[in-house]
Amino acid sequence: MKKHIITSLFAILTMGVAAQNADITSVKNDTASSKPFVCNLAEEMPHFPGGEQALMEFLKENLKYPKLAEKYAVEGKVIMTFFVENDGQISNISALNCRIERFKTTMFSQEPEVIQKQLKEQFALMFAKEGARVIRKMPKWIPGKLNGTATKMKYNLPIHFFIPNKL
Repeated sequence: MKKHIITSLFAILTMGVAAQNADITSVKNDTASSKPFVCNLAEEMPHFPGGEQALMEFLKENLKYPKLAEKYAVEGKVIMTFFVENDGQISNISALNCRIERFKTTMFSQEPEVIQKQLKEQFALMFAKEGARVIRKMPKWIPGKLNGTATKMKYNLPIHFFIPNKL
């Protein structure tokens, strides 16, 4: 009985892997397929028009440091993730990770522990929302390429928030 169950499980797993491999092959080889093919490794990754320096300038000019974060002198980093479509449009913006790196300890430590936790969550959310707002303002990107063809690709963009008067 055990042998029969193990054999059945192995057969199901094998069929599942074969079906996945067949699906991947059909998406890669069939350009008329309605399934989108998303690639994270390519011969040319997507990039901001004008390059990395232009991207840094855009962020510097458009990123707004949240007021509440200024009160507590909070600094942090959020990793925003989005897709650059094959026409350069940006889609599916989300925050992958947000980390509070520094804050004014004297003021922050005066708050009750419950409020400290709520504030940390608020700061993370503020940084993520601001990152998404700025990304939505960006012009079309230069799409990445795979086999010489513009291809939809995922892009991770770390955004750092520093105290404005500290810069």
